[in-house]
Amino acid sequence: MLNHKGTKEIRTKRLLLRKYRMTDSEQMFKNYANDERVTTYLTWKAYEKVEDIKPFLEMSIQDYEKNSTYHWVIEYEGEVIGSISVMSVDNLRSNCEVGYCIGYDYWNKGITSEALAAVLQYLFDEVGMHRVLAKHDVDNPASGEVMKKCGMVYEGRFREYYLRHDGTYSDALVYGIVNA
Repeated sequence: MLNHKGTKEIRTKRLLLRKYRMTDSEQMFKNYANDERVTTYLTWKAYEKVEDIKPFLEMSIQDYEKNSTYHWVIEYEGEVIGSISVMSVDNLRSNCEVGYCIGYDYWNKGITSEALAAVLQYLFDEVGMHRVLAKHDVDNPASGEVMKKCGMVYEGRFREYYLRHDGTYSDALVYGIVNA
């Protein structure tokens, strides 16, 4: 049985994972949300104006009222540089899916792996998750490397799973980890 605690602040060696604030929109826009390199493999398009982020922030902040919401800002050296979230929580089976994104200037620095490892530990140790999965676009292998670095194991391929912004479909590679 899960012990939902919501989005609690998590500190790692270099990062602060915390709840969104309305004041985060400018740093989000500057560091990742307006960059098509970041959103190429995500379900949302790059934002064109900083003001367009505000409805997302309002919705995210409202969702924090539910203790089953897990949606963190990734803050590095005082800057909001990305996010990591839990989706599809299955209370009956004690499992969920996690997803993340991070600004292009912060790729290949171990930051996403550090954030994912901290969230996995929180989900297993504090919330009581039994299993966590993550998926990535087949053309974004770096995301799979993050998953593997955190102990996740390749489990399979969903053919033509993602509908990209350009209208094409791509396969999703699935990784999972079980709380031992």
